[in-house]
Amino acid sequence: ILEFAPDEIMAVWASSNASKEWAEQFYLYYSIYWIAIIAAIVAFQLFESFDGLSYFCVGLALALPIYILPPLIHSEPLPLNEQYWFKSAVWLAVFSFIGNHFLTHYFFNVLGCWYTVPTANGLFELNGVPYVMHLLTIPYFATYHTLITRLFRRVSYWHKSTSWLRRIVLVVVLGYVTAFMEAYSISAFPHYRYPDASVMYVQGSAFYTLLFLVTFPAYSRLDELPTTRRTALGFIEHALACGMAVFILDDAWRLTIGAVAVSPARSTAGATPYA
Repeated sequence: ILEFAPDEIMAVWASSNASKEWAEQFYLYYSIYWIAIIAAIVAFQLFESFDGLSYFCVGLALALPIYILPPLIHSEPLPLNEQYWFKSAVWLAVFSFIGNHFLTHYFFNVLGCWYTVPTANGLFELNGVPYVMHLLTIPYFATYHTLITRLFRRVSYWHKSTSWLRRIVLVVVLGYVTAFMEAYSISAFPHYRYPDASVMYVQGSAFYTLLFLVTFPAYSRLDELPTTRRTALGFIEHALACGMAVFILDDAWRLTIGAVAVSPARSTAGATPYA
C-alpha cells in the first residue's frame, strides 16, 4: 500500500513528479476543449443530424488529441515510454476498451440500458457498443481521474495518518457523485436509453460507483513516488488488473442483487453479460 511518510510534503494539489504534473495540467486544460464540444453538441442538438460516421469522427476528434498534442507541445528528457502523459494515455486506452467491450454489458443486463446510436448496420460498433463510446471514455476518464488524483493529494488520502475508514468514505462519496453527475448529464442525450430514470440515477449510480471504487484509488497511486514508478508495460498490467477487479464487483452485484431494471430492447436481464 502506498502510504507517505509524515515528513513528506502533504496537502498539496501538484505532484512532485514533474512528468506527472505536466500531464495532469494538460488533461485539465484539455477538459475545457472536450467538455465545450460535448456541451455544444447537446445544447444545439447537433446529434439529430449525426449518422454513424459523424459520431465516429466526433469520438476521434475528442480522443486523438490526447495522443497527438503532448509530443508536439512538450518535451521531456525521459524516453517516450517513461513519460507520464504517454503511460497514462495508454492506461486510458486499455481501460476504455475493457470498460466498453466487457463491462458495458453489465449495464445492459443489470440496469436495462441500451444504445440507439446510429452505427451504419454495425459498421461503427464493436460487441454491441458504438465506437464513439470507446473513444469518449478516454477524455471523460482522463478528466475524472486527474481531478480525483489531485484531490486525493490535497487531502493526504494516502498519508499514513489517514484512516482506512476515511479513505473508504471519501472514495465512495466521490465515486457516487461522479456516477450520478454523469448519469444526470447524459440524460439530455437521446441515444443512451434506460427504462426508469429514477432507478438509473439512484441504483444505476451505485452500480457505476463500483468501477470508481477500484480506479480512483488505484490510478491516483501511479508514479506518485520515485520508488513506485512503472514502465508503460506496467501501466498496461495495472489497467488490466483494474478491469478484472471491476469485473468481479459487477458480477458480484449481478449474483447477489440482480437486475434492477429490464430493457424492452433485451431479454437477458440478470443473466450473464454475454447470455
